[in-house]
Amino acid sequence: MPLGIARHIITVGSTYTPSVNIPNLSLWLDPSDTSTTSYSGSNLTAITDKTGTATMSVNNTPVKTTANGLEAIQFVQSANEYLTSDTTAQTVSGNHWALFIGQIEAPNNNKDSIWSFETNQSPKRDYALSAADSSDFDGELDLDGLSSNRISSTAGNTITFTAQTPIASATDVIVVAFFNKTGSQIGVRVNGTNAFTPETDYDNNLKDNQLLRIFRNRGSQTFGGKLFEFLSVKGLPGTGGTDMTYIEEAEGYVAHKWGAASLLPADHPHKSNAP
Repeated sequence: MPLGIARHIITVGSTYTPSVNIPNLSLWLDPSDTSTTSYSGSNLTAITDKTGTATMSVNNTPVKTTANGLEAIQFVQSANEYLTSDTTAQTVSGNHWALFIGQIEAPNNNKDSIWSFETNQSPKRDYALSAADSSDFDGELDLDGLSSNRISSTAGNTITFTAQTPIASATDVIVVAFFNKTGSQIGVRVNGTNAFTPETDYDNNLKDNQLLRIFRNRGSQTFGGKLFEFLSVKGLPGTGGTDMTYIEEAEGYVAHKWGAASLLPADHPHKSNAP
């Protein structure tokens, strides 16, 4: 698939051909595209980033599963199963957003993370989407642990979810994190709705080069659940300012593809119509 263009055409089966307007797509994991996965029996042995940017590694033996008639991947926390990328450019001028659709296990640690990005640059400005509770996924955006020159001096190292929470285990969910330096916003969306009022104090850029982990935090804590699809973008969430057009199109694309349109709020632009 060519890079450097604004439009990516994805064909899923014979009846649904979504067109998703996502400039600067920098990492894309899509196990429903069976040309990107390899298995030994039902055990995942390899998965390819569809943008060709990152090289992915598989820890232990997550297994093939299905959702909405499409292939997905299941990770078991107790078996220490997760995905890791090498370190690649995932942010530009502080602008970045990422989307996960899938399911989570019930957490057993408040730092269980759906995904995390960790930089090898200094200072370490990176983030994780974590549980905030050891029994329910109440949700928090974990930011850098610096004492100064932080991503957000107001937010500090944590922004707690105040809506769309807790996220239920074994239930489909769409989670988006966005860092919009141009529009001065940091936020999280759960099923198309803000999980907290976006933080407008975005002082210092998220670092450009980041290592992705799916179902693992920036330390050694592993989580679990099902991965349907994951997108990462080094750019704005929309056409400029605080516009969310690209995020909304991506939410609509994954929601309709994975049979989860009911998750989106009634006023979402792609609640009824797939992009």
